[in-house]
Amino acid sequence: MKQKLYTTLCVLATASMLTACGSSFKATESTVYITDKGNVVGADIEDFNEEYYDKEELETYITESVDRYVAANGDGSIEIDHFDIVSSGEKGTKAQLYLNYATYIDYAQFKEVALFAGTLQQAKEEGYAFDQKFQSVENGKAAAGVDAQEFLDSEELKAVVIGEDTLVKIDGAISYISDGNVELTGKDTARVAYDMEDPDAQPAYILYK
Repeated sequence: MKQKLYTTLCVLATASMLTACGSSFKATESTVYITDKGNVVGADIEDFNEEYYDKEELETYITESVDRYVAANGDGSIEIDHFDIVSSGEKGTKAQLYLNYATYIDYAQFKEVALFAGTLQQAKEEGYAFDQKFQSVENGKAAAGVDAQEFLDSEELKAVVIGEDTLVKIDGAISYISDGNVELTGKDTARVAYDMEDPDAQPAYILYK
């Protein structure tokens, strides 16, 4: 249980990156935020209600994990901005960790998850096939099903490809989402469903401008 919490809190550390960059971003649930500057901000917010949870022990674990990654990958690859244990009455006690990732590669390597964030054309160059079913998005709501051929030649679209169960936020407006593993929650947010224990699980695709 404690190991699971440590892992999820390392996601929270991501969200702190936004704060360090001067953003007003605040998450109410675990979130990966792809900024317009190419940084990745992740927020992991988890229950911290068990008596045997220890804040100092957890904080030490997080700090040591980040220090090891930075030592291997360079200064600025990850920065810890904020870690708090917050009590909010009926919602109980929550652990909130915020980290700044220099690139999507740092996020993917540190979290050991699949993540790509860049232009659609770069995603194709990286070998992403876009062979799933997709839905178009109109006025912040999922609309008709579309074939990927409808947008694959676009020079304007950006892409997020992610294999993680989390909320995703982007700077822009979502245009297309993969069908079946993405739930649109707003013009710039979508919830991804992904089972990391399922070897057949497909990553989610989010296309936006």
